Amino acid sequence: MPTPDPAPSVAVKKKILAAAAPIAAEHGWTDRVFDDACTACGVSRDEIAYALPDGVTSLVAAWFEISRDKLKNALKDEPLAEMRIREKVTRGVELWLEGYSEHPGAAMKALDWICVRPLSVMSSPHMIWEIADTVWTGIGDTSTGFTYASKRTTLTAVLASTLAVWRKAPDDREGWKAFLDRRIEDVMAFEKFKAGIKVPRFA
Repeated sequence: MPTPDPAPSVAVKKKILAAAAPIAAEHGWTDRVFDDACTACGVSRDEIAYALPDGVTSLVAAWFEISRDKLKNALKDEPLAEMRIREKVTRGVELWLEGYSEHPGAAMKALDWICVRPLSVMSSPHMIWEIADTVWTGIGDTSTGFTYASKRTTLTAVLASTLAVWRKAPDDREGWKAFLDRRIEDVMAFEKFKAGIKVPRFA
């Protein structure tokens, strides 16, 4: 369960992340970047050990955790009651990538970090699944069981493919947004197709 935002450890994480992001954008998320960011912040060793016990591994996990929390909060500010489901989901994905676009270099290096460490505390599939769950939960989805899993599994495919397009040109919002719209349209068309299939009944 994420630490409550007012907690001192969260403030330390955010402080170190703010210092690390511009360095990581160029050099990646390394032990040296972690040390330099901590030094620049003037944070005590005890505070660092408590907030980020596994060093750069904890820092990368914090990057994705805080990015996810920003997405949750951003969804709360959206006029969701006025939107259709597909509009809500689309907006959720947009907000996710807009958040990454604030620090595209650092975001891409963080994505690279988890991609080459599939057994780490934060793997790429796990991160994508959590974003899918954050979007669905954030727009008010209360489904359970198969429907819960199906919605999130379908969205993970959209997220992964759209993320790949975003990575090629993070500044081209129009480009990745158009791709996202097409993927959502494909999903909606498939859902309509499934709904129209009549399963034969056998006596």
